[in-house]
Formats: sequence, C-alpha cells, structure tokens
Amino acid sequence: MAAGLALAGMVGAAAAAPAQADQAIDQRKQCPAERVLTQPPFPPTNMNLFTPETYPQASPMVPAPPRRINETQLRVELVKALLLRAVRQPGVLVRALLIFEDPQIKKIIPDPNLRAALASLVGGPSEVSVDTIRSGIYTEVVFANLPSSTIAQVSGPPARILFNERYRYEKFSLLGVAMAHETLHQDSAVSALEEYIATALHAGYFGQVLLEQPRLATGGTELTRRLNTLLMALLNTRDAKGRQSLTADRGNVFPGGKPLANFRSIFPADLGPATPGNTDLDAFLSAMTRTQQRNSDFDQATADLLDARLLWASPEGRLRVAKLLQLDLPQGCPPWPKPRVPASPADIPGSDDARLCVGSWGDCTAGQTSLAGPPEDITPSPASARQEMSIPRVG
Repeated sequence: MAAGLALAGMVGAAAAAPAQADQAIDQRKQCPAERVLTQPPFPPTNMNLFTPETYPQASPMVPAPPRRINETQLRVELVKALLLRAVRQPGVLVRALLIFEDPQIKKIIPDPNLRAALASLVGGPSEVSVDTIRSGIYTEVVFANLPSSTIAQVSGPPARILFNERYRYEKFSLLGVAMAHETLHQDSAVSALEEYIATALHAGYFGQVLLEQPRLATGGTELTRRLNTLLMALLNTRDAKGRQSLTADRGNVFPGGKPLANFRSIFPADLGPATPGNTDLDAFLSAMTRTQQRNSDFDQATADLLDARLLWASPEGRLRVAKLLQLDLPQGCPPWPKPRVPASPADIPGSDDARLCVGSWGDCTAGQTSLAGPPEDITPSPASARQEMSIPRVG
C-alpha cells in the first residue's frame, strides 16, 4: 500500500506541474505586460540597489574590492556571460575569445579586464565597437585617475579611452556597457545632445545585459548601482500606452526619491548643437530601433527616433528587468518568464561554439589559434589624462 501511495503522489505531482504552468499562462493573459506597463512609474523595494544621491536612505556606495584575476579565469567568465547569445548566434563564443587574444587589440587594450569588456560586446548591438578599436582610432584604452563622478571618457588628442581607476575590479560586462558608450565618441565635437543619445543607447543595452546575466543587478558595487539607477530612469519613462519613451512625463521616475520627470531630464534643457555620427552610431542605432540607419548624426532626428523606437526589450522583457531591479509591480501578476541559459557550451547543439569550447572553457581553440595562454594577473596600467567627455552621472 505504501508503494501505491507513493506512486499516487508521483502521479499527482506530475499532473500538478502542467496545471501550474497553465495557471501561469492564464495569469499572464489576465495580466498582460502591455497593461502593466501603462501603470505609473514602479517604486523600488530595495533602495540599496540604487545610488544614495537618488535615494538618500540607500547605503553608501563602494567600488568592487581588489581581487586577483587572471586571463584563464576571464576566458571562463567570458564564455559564461555569452552563453545565451551563443544560442541565438552560433560562433559568438569563439569570436569573443579570439578578440580577447587578438595581438593588435592587446597593444591598444593591455589590461585583460578591459579587453574582456570589449569582447563581451560580441553578438550584441555594439559589436561594431570591436572594429572601431582595432582600426586604431584610439591609441590606447586604459585605466586612469578620473573624477569620482566619471565612469569613463575619451581624451585627446591623441584620442584615448580612459576608464576610472576606481572601477578596475568591476565585472567586465559592466565595463563593456561603458565601452559601448565611449566608442560612439570618435572626434572632438561632443555636445550634450551626443551624450544624451549615447547614454540612451547604453542604458538600453545594459537592460539587455541584465536579461542575459540577471545576477549583475544585485552585485551591489558602485558601478552596478549607477547603471541600475540609469536603467530605472529609462524603464520608468513610459507613455500612456506603456511604450518605452525618453520624454514622456507620467510622474517621478524615481518614486520616493530625487525628483526626475523622465530620462530626458537627466540632461540640460539646451542640448547644444548636432555633431557628426559614425559607423558605430549607425550600427548601434539600427540594432536598438530595429531599423536600417546610414549616415546618422547625433542630432534631433536621432533623438526623436530613440524616443519613439528604443526597442531594447519586449514588454515582457522590460517587466523581467523591473523584477531584477526589485521594483514594486502590481499585485497578482506572475513572474515574467525568463530565457533558459545553457549550463555550458556543450548544451548548444550544432554550433562551432559547442565543438570548440567544451571541456576546459579556458582552453578553446579555433584552427591554429590557441586561446588558452598562460595565466596573467591584472596589473595597473599607468595613465593620466584631462577630462573631456564623460558618461553623465544620474543622481
């Protein structure tokens, strides 16, 4: 009889699983993402995920603490970070690892954590940044002593990309977001309008990164919290139909915190003149708006396009990000479905990534190019520069 009861329990559990799945589907039908997004800006439930300037009750911010990182470890982390992209785009892992080992790129980006940041852009809307770096537009990409309000900046001539030394030990995927921003700046003519457009693009890209690497949202480091705050401003700027906007005003985008009408309000009322665009802007803008852009400039037409069509995620994806940021969503709605991330490259059938990157993830090879190499600790890259262009601070 005991066996019979056990069997009955197993059958009951098996029957319950589809029933629960059906219930979740029914809940989503009754609580569609589009309708949820028509609600006023979502308040935070955990203010410590955001900056104290935005929420004074939040704990003080500190950068990621010093840690020993070697190149072998970075290869493994790079593969893990890009697994979901590799499902959609076969070959992403191998391309990223080849970029990480590229001798030409090593000369420009000697620091392996920053090189991994560039490689992390492969398969994303700003992969064109790789060609921009390789082209030699920037003589070097290094860490430097910058004002605490600055994450990264372009300085010159000669043009260099400088990352704040205080963020040396942050996750490379976070540094990659700043890399995507800075490679949009390719000449000395940079206005607030150019910064506004670049910041909108990188904020949307950070949302995509969180959908691929959810744990980044709760990392708690200073850079994480600054990016979270910017993304919250973007996520909470929605029109009456719940569509992503940059200029809609439906209440403070930081509910209970520093007043801010919308994402556009981060920047001055006068954005200054239009500035010339480049191939980075064309590619990034095309990917994020799902349009085909050529010869785009940093002008009002581009800003208006982003205001109308910044399609960085589906409505369900945007709500998933809201959950990751621990924003308070209406009661009764189910957890929005999240994509299944492969456990390893071996779980990606029929791709070169699976064939070449199984086993020891830090020992991938492609043709005759070895991607393993000896472990190499991250060491400081001395640099100094004057501030010219920087990612604006939120809060």
